[in-house]
Amino acid sequence: MKRALDRIDTAWSRAELVLACVVSASLVASLLAWVVLKGLAAQTTSAFVAGAVLRAAVLGIGGAALTWRFSKRSLVTAAALLVGVGLGVALRDVGVAWAGNVLGWAQDGSTLTLVGGLRGLATRLTLLLVLVGASIATAQGRHLTIDVVARMLPSTGRTVAAMTTGLVSATVCLVSAWGFFDFLAIDGFHARMDDAPSTKWSAVGSGLGRDVFLFSRQVALDVKVGPRVLGGTRWDTTLTGAEWNAWLDAADWSGVADVAALREQPEATHVPLVVTGPDAPRGLLVKPLSLVVPLGLLLLALRFLLWVLRGAPVESAHGAAS
Repeated sequence: MKRALDRIDTAWSRAELVLACVVSASLVASLLAWVVLKGLAAQTTSAFVAGAVLRAAVLGIGGAALTWRFSKRSLVTAAALLVGVGLGVALRDVGVAWAGNVLGWAQDGSTLTLVGGLRGLATRLTLLLVLVGASIATAQGRHLTIDVVARMLPSTGRTVAAMTTGLVSATVCLVSAWGFFDFLAIDGFHARMDDAPSTKWSAVGSGLGRDVFLFSRQVALDVKVGPRVLGGTRWDTTLTGAEWNAWLDAADWSGVADVAALREQPEATHVPLVVTGPDAPRGLLVKPLSLVVPLGLLLLALRFLLWVLRGAPVESAHGAAS
């Protein structure tokens, strides 16, 4: 039995480690994209030199790294660094309009807008990373504990105390998971406070179905206008009224929005962003994505239970009990 539980724990931990790596890489990429686009879009003035500094750093360090890679000579590498820095300063205002246009699209006219922009995406990824990290720590018995009393107990007593603490922690996580879910069902999916749990589940399920549909439609818009924006076309005028109407007609909007009220004149232009009546598109998916909190707490409760069933081992590294 214990061997089977250990195998489950090992497989679970491996999956979480992969997820943690993917989330970490995505978090770094989102923050890097934010910094780079903001820097490239910044007009260099006597009081604000972020654009010039960014270009100088990228060209200087990049040129030096490439030179060292192929020459392995310190003087040549240093010269490449200085040339790159100088070139970055000279090109301090090159691409400002393009970067500003791409940043504006990413923040206010793309799928990222639905999660609050690049910074909103970073916030969601950070929250997910915290929950995954807490689960990995729990599996290794490295979660936060106050063990002043436990240290005075014999080995068997410490194990019993740890298992009791694990069961209590699992209970707290389960109760907290339901509390967060209940709050989100009311606040984000318009369930009523006195609704039965099944009704709240139904409200969340219906809302998620709607949000997934809107997400898929926004992705379709991004695929259409993304190459144009990257090619230099203004993001807020790149979609014609005729293209917007065709995008509306390409899906079944029953139960989501009054499509007739959303139609545009064919010769007009339209922002390439999901608009559904009274709902503001910016941050539209923030509350649905917040469901990661109750889901994470539920998985954390299961992690505690699995840890207790395995005998509450404390490990310096996964799979190496001490």
